Amino acid sequence: MSIIDRAKWKNPFTGQGLRLPHGIQTSNFQIHEVGLMLLDDHWQHHAVCSPFWRLFYEFSAGAWVECNGKRIELNSDSAVLLPEGLVFDCGGETGVEHMWLHFSMHMSKTPTLPKMLVIAAGADFRGVATTLQSATKQGKADSAHHLSMALLHMAFAGFAPGWFEAPSPRLQRVFTWLEQNIGNSINNEQLAAQAGFGVEAFIRWFKSHTGRTPAAYVAEQRVQEAGRRLALSDDSIENIAEGVGFSNRHHFSRVFSRHAGCGPAAFRRGGRRG
Repeated sequence: MSIIDRAKWKNPFTGQGLRLPHGIQTSNFQIHEVGLMLLDDHWQHHAVCSPFWRLFYEFSAGAWVECNGKRIELNSDSAVLLPEGLVFDCGGETGVEHMWLHFSMHMSKTPTLPKMLVIAAGADFRGVATTLQSATKQGKADSAHHLSMALLHMAFAGFAPGWFEAPSPRLQRVFTWLEQNIGNSINNEQLAAQAGFGVEAFIRWFKSHTGRTPAAYVAEQRVQEAGRRLALSDDSIENIAEGVGFSNRHHFSRVFSRHAGCGPAAFRRGGRRG
């Protein structure tokens, strides 16, 4: 099972950005925050890693992002997408106007092999980004939400083949069903039915595709979703535990601690200090 490094799972609400309405995902994306800032000497970050996606766009040259030894210089002609769980460094020159979007994606849409994705920012993209810039500066959360959604759809529409490996249709059905039922009781028989396998064949098939058993994967997804909710919402720990499928807080805390190295309350405090 994966271990959550709570020191790297930073709260996306920066104190400088516009916090957007947080509700049930009705599209491929759930947007948490859009923000603008002029970079200074303090915007030099090492080993950033989050349980949500980021889009970076610069209105002028001078900023950069580096991941796995690859450094990308950012300017108004390109934007960068950074998937959840990806470790990266970033920095920039003083005075660069930087815009960020923090968002999450449906489980069935998440790349199997996450990597930094660079997209060309054509005239239409730049136009939406500029309009979003204005709405954000004016604090218009509803307008900023719609414009942010439009910007993300434009970004993902331009993906070249091979940028990320989508799950097979059968595995995607399993992921989609799991995402929709994360708060319910889940067993191998239910998951196997989504894939059209018997239970034993499903367990072997699922492990060959994901590297872990269905039970381990479900536990991991529950904890991942709980981590997002601890960072992204003000819900009580009891409600979060119930919402991700745990019968009580004690069971939730025990499983969460096994993955994160600390209990959910300590995780939330640590993330918010970040």
